[in-house]
Amino acid sequence: MTEMNPRERFLAALNLGEPDRVPACPWLTSDWFMGHYDLDSVTWYKSLDAQLEAQLEIYSKFPDMQFFPGFRASYGSTVEASAMGCEIVYPPNATPQARPVIQEIPRDLDKIKVGNPETDGRMPEALELYRALAKKLREHGFEITSGFLHGPMDVASEVRGMTNLLLDFYRTPEAVHHIMDVVTETCVAWARAQYEASGRTMLHILVSDDVSSLIGRDHWREFVEPYMMRLFHSMPEGVVGGIHNCTRSQQVIDLYPHVGARLLQFGPDVDPTFAKEKVGDQMCLLGNLAPTGVLKDGTPQEVEDACRQIIEKAAPGGGFILGSSGSVARFTPIENLEAMVRACEKYGTYSKTSPGTARPACRSARHGCTRGAAQVASGPGKAPG
Repeated sequence: MTEMNPRERFLAALNLGEPDRVPACPWLTSDWFMGHYDLDSVTWYKSLDAQLEAQLEIYSKFPDMQFFPGFRASYGSTVEASAMGCEIVYPPNATPQARPVIQEIPRDLDKIKVGNPETDGRMPEALELYRALAKKLREHGFEITSGFLHGPMDVASEVRGMTNLLLDFYRTPEAVHHIMDVVTETCVAWARAQYEASGRTMLHILVSDDVSSLIGRDHWREFVEPYMMRLFHSMPEGVVGGIHNCTRSQQVIDLYPHVGARLLQFGPDVDPTFAKEKVGDQMCLLGNLAPTGVLKDGTPQEVEDACRQIIEKAAPGGGFILGSSGSVARFTPIENLEAMVRACEKYGTYSKTSPGTARPACRSARHGCTRGAAQVASGPGKAPG
């Protein structure tokens, strides 16, 4: 098979095809970068130059990662909640945290409103980071290819507080639906705003759904499914919507394709064979090496062996990207990331002679197939044109 460039490789896998080899895409986020470059949280979150220099160095060394996790403006995990009225606190050397704005129902329901990305909370600051990053990346020949937001139930847990939100399923379900409605519209606006601020170069947007590990199937269908469906069907035209769930998702994993998601980053507690059987013909699977344990503390050979086992289960038939199930832990050795790449090169190759051979892939052009096909010929990680 002809060797692909990183863009071709990523898009072939994303569209459920067989690239020349499995892409290697551990999920590096702020915590890893701060540890690797010995930066405090204030410097990292406030200095676009620090973020840019770090990502340029690492993603040039690991070019598959230019497409996942991709060049990204880092601003912490509370931007959606901040736009809905939550107070944000900044613990030393940690990501920002949200304090629930809804303390009592029904008294506090009117305190939340749909966030406006241009005016509310931390969203305007984050958008400026996106715009500035996109401009600087173009100067280096790169572009922003991925977006991220916390999903409706994850944001609702910040707005209401996890324990109270789960109890509200039974006490005041109508209030939960009200919260989810406002949160979802905020998420829709935030996804579109990210896309515009990036220069409309995003290929995919990942949506977290970690709270679903605490929710039974029936409650997920009532309180999560309709809102996730609204969000994914409101994605910008041509952008693939993905789900991140690094927890136990066995009870809902088969429901994810029905909401319009086409990429699934799944947790280490989900067997890759199980995930492949449940959704592998409808979603590209990304994972599922645990960010702690072997990846953080093991030897490079142990990491390579663990990756080989995952590849053997999830790669056959295509539609698979090797990655961590969650954000790579601080101080994870870079040698262990190199071991993931070696595992893909040694065990993740495909024997077919037709590059990027795909199944029917995405069921609708609005979820990314048309855009992917149009841009697949671009150079390795470079901006088209």
